[in-house]
Amino acid sequence: MHGGHCPSELWSCLALRHCDGLGPRTWKNLLDTFGSADAAIGRVSEWVDRGCTSRSLADNFLQEKWRPAALTEFARIRDHGFRVLLYADPEYPERLRQIPSPPLFLYLHGDLKLLSAPCLAMVGSRSCSRYGLQAAGDIAASLSRQGITIVSGFALGIDRQAHQQAMTGPGRSLAVLGTGIDMIYPASNSDLWRSMSQDGLILTEFSPGTRPEAHNFPRRNRIISGLSLGVLVVEAARRSGSLITARTAMEQNREVFALPGPINLPTYAGCNALLREGATLVRSAEDILEELAPLLRSEWPECSPPRQSPSPASGDGDPTRFLEQLAPDERQVAQFLLKNPQAHIDSLAQHLGWENSQVSRTLLLLEMQGVVKQLTGMYYSLAGRGM
Repeated sequence: MHGGHCPSELWSCLALRHCDGLGPRTWKNLLDTFGSADAAIGRVSEWVDRGCTSRSLADNFLQEKWRPAALTEFARIRDHGFRVLLYADPEYPERLRQIPSPPLFLYLHGDLKLLSAPCLAMVGSRSCSRYGLQAAGDIAASLSRQGITIVSGFALGIDRQAHQQAMTGPGRSLAVLGTGIDMIYPASNSDLWRSMSQDGLILTEFSPGTRPEAHNFPRRNRIISGLSLGVLVVEAARRSGSLITARTAMEQNREVFALPGPINLPTYAGCNALLREGATLVRSAEDILEELAPLLRSEWPECSPPRQSPSPASGDGDPTRFLEQLAPDERQVAQFLLKNPQAHIDSLAQHLGWENSQVSRTLLLLEMQGVVKQLTGMYYSLAGRGM
């Protein structure tokens, strides 16, 4: 029914979720202190002494006013077979676990593997300019080609464009909803829902049946930035949800990027203000990749590139010397390219027996070291060869 984990842990999460007065910061505190929701609920008497809650909140929990709502949601999950990912599950994204107020659990549709991919959030206005739409599409497609998963909020305008274009590459896209998982909102995104619920990933912390109410969206935004290495604001007015996401990203110690826009367009006032406050200015996907390079390296130590960029074209005697300095994954790709001067990403994936996203990620790390270069049509060669 829900990802193979223990129904009692799910029940305990629902109990905490439906108890008035307990919020995400307290949930995190309880789960980090006791190790699981089950253990926390079994030791309510220790909550106050261990500094997790006040006496009145602990007493409130013991009154079990949360029981009817928890039972209703538990029955819904069981009857509809919704997939649920709990805070205590090993697949729960570590990056999200680290934010001050992570969700207790997530409902999801789609490919769970995207939760462990490098993610970048792209947000922006629903009523956007043609310039914004074009830029969002180009950047999302380029980053996805490099194996980076694009996260957005499933709204119209910039969000839709970012999701759609990211779905054209191996990085694909992840949507965080401000409604229940059983609701396609807005309805005009149902084409996008079909493609993303199969090949991308759709998730939400809200109970099934939750309507798109205004106060849900700021809460959702902390998950958009929490899953991501950074947030790119493509187009945003001075007062907008995108700026809330950018502020949340700053609080979570995430990178904030902004696209500069015409000073006379009100929908760019927010981006231009962010740039004045020190957000990184972005003109293309390369600006983001350059900024994230150290993070991308530390995220996958097994692919950690050496400090010195080895180059296969250095011409110092043995052309295979540079291989010794590469991580194992990188070496496999480089060895294949030594024998096949121009290789398509699909033939690399086939030869190595890897997922496309792993090949993209390794190629990206090699590209950042100057070892490989991308040719047209998703072909790759070693730098200095296949000219």
